[in-house]
Amino acid sequence: MLSIESLNRRFGRREVVRSLDLAVEPGQRIALWGPNGSGKSTVLRCVAGTLVPSAGSVRIGGHQAGELAARRLVGASLSQERSFYLRLSGRTNLLFFARMRYDNRREGVRSVDALIEELEIADIAAQRVDRCSTGMVQQLGIARALLGDPVVLLLDEPTRSLDAEARGRLWSALERRPHAAALIATHLDEDLKLCDERVSFPV
Repeated sequence: MLSIESLNRRFGRREVVRSLDLAVEPGQRIALWGPNGSGKSTVLRCVAGTLVPSAGSVRIGGHQAGELAARRLVGASLSQERSFYLRLSGRTNLLFFARMRYDNRREGVRSVDALIEELEIADIAAQRVDRCSTGMVQQLGIARALLGDPVVLLLDEPTRSLDAEARGRLWSALERRPHAAALIATHLDEDLKLCDERVSFPV
């Protein structure tokens, strides 16, 4: 489902990711494990198509990362989220992003409302995003990543700002999607224990 071959990413003279090879099958949960600044988020952004590798390749379902066909297969919740419309409610934001995932508006509305119920974020979804805490915005980001039932999920420190109940809801949502491969950047032991495999990133 996801193939990373000899991935290298540099920022100027600084080499952040070097010669990473990784193959992820449907249903696998892979932890990208390491401290902040070790390159985990860079890998996720290369897979999402928001960063171009300096060398190597990333393919999703046979498509090169960044191509429209690849983007349609991916759901992403990346760190330092800035793409929500701050003056709109969480639900309105999710409805906007659902329009990019669904051809039918009604289907998009049904999916948004189902995710709000599944993740138990009705109170968050009703508020303007600029009035939400970091953890609340993070939960909206997870809901957005799940829109369209993607086959590859990219989750960047998904539990960092969540309380125990919200973390439990996230992992339950992943369990209900056994077909989806997931790359999870984390430095938390609790997340690591719930993944199938670890890819370690040194400082």
